[in-house]
Amino acid sequence: MKRTVEIVLSMLGVIMSFIMAGTGVVFLYLKNSASFLRYLDSGWGEQQNAYTLEQLGQAGTMFILPGMIGIVFGVIAAQLLKRNRSPKLAGWILIIISVVISTISVIGMIPAIFFIAAGIMTLIRKP
Repeated sequence: MKRTVEIVLSMLGVIMSFIMAGTGVVFLYLKNSASFLRYLDSGWGEQQNAYTLEQLGQAGTMFILPGMIGIVFGVIAAQLLKRNRSPKLAGWILIIISVVISTISVIGMIPAIFFIAAGIMTLIRKP
């Protein structure tokens, strides 16, 4: 049985996780960018700058970690689904990573929607 829909949904989740991780990298880059720091210094006070830099660092971490988890396990699940090797294992992997990345970060809900849909479809479909 072809599992094209599940593979497409899991790859969409991987793409969204990649975008999340890329956004986190940009946040961490901005935190250390000299031109961005000059921009902050020109318009805001020191307390606001410190708060903004702290938030950028936390947001970067909260975007990168679930993004990397989604990328790695989403690709593993898609490979398991590719030739219908182990659809039950792939379905459980997709469901578990959707719960994990949405627990780590609220923004992780975006790729988690794709992962949970693919996981449920994988487990419900008969071989």
